[in-house]
Amino acid sequence: MGNADRADGTREDRESGLRSMAMHFGGRVVEGKDFREAVLERMQANLPGFPPERYEAELDAALTRIDEEQVRVMSRREQLITEARQLDPLDAVFTIHYFNRRFSDRVGEYGLGRINLIDALGDLYSREQVTEAVHRCDALIDEAIRMGYGSWEHESNMARLRRSHPGFSDRSLSSALDWGHLIHR
Repeated sequence: MGNADRADGTREDRESGLRSMAMHFGGRVVEGKDFREAVLERMQANLPGFPPERYEAELDAALTRIDEEQVRVMSRREQLITEARQLDPLDAVFTIHYFNRRFSDRVGEYGLGRINLIDALGDLYSREQVTEAVHRCDALIDEAIRMGYGSWEHESNMARLRRSHPGFSDRSLSSALDWGHLIHR
């Protein structure tokens, strides 16, 4: 192994690093946080030594992978909305609002943002019903997250949530409680 390989990593490490960097910066381009030209300059500065066309090719490949993943993400979101529309108003709003709070800002969502509750459920429930349900969902989620500090006795915690937040299904209560435990483990 030559000195350059020791200082900069193996060829495989550099290739892998370039692919990872392209995905990271490609996500920023898709989200509108960066311009393509600026991203290419940063890639070259962060991991020098590849020909300029290689950075472009990796970024293009990453953008293609991101486009394909966005299609899968949109399909999962449509399925979530379809499932939510089959539930009573409180659990329907919880299903989407919980997703929005917990998952919508993750990197794997590629800047798609939150699901608009009125777009998803507004033909089934009034804006007032949705707004009231959001407030109740926030109260449930916030309490369940605080409960994550305490006991992991699932049934006693569920009983407490059932008393404090009537009208939610056990599925919604359990999802909120699981999130609280995940945050505080």
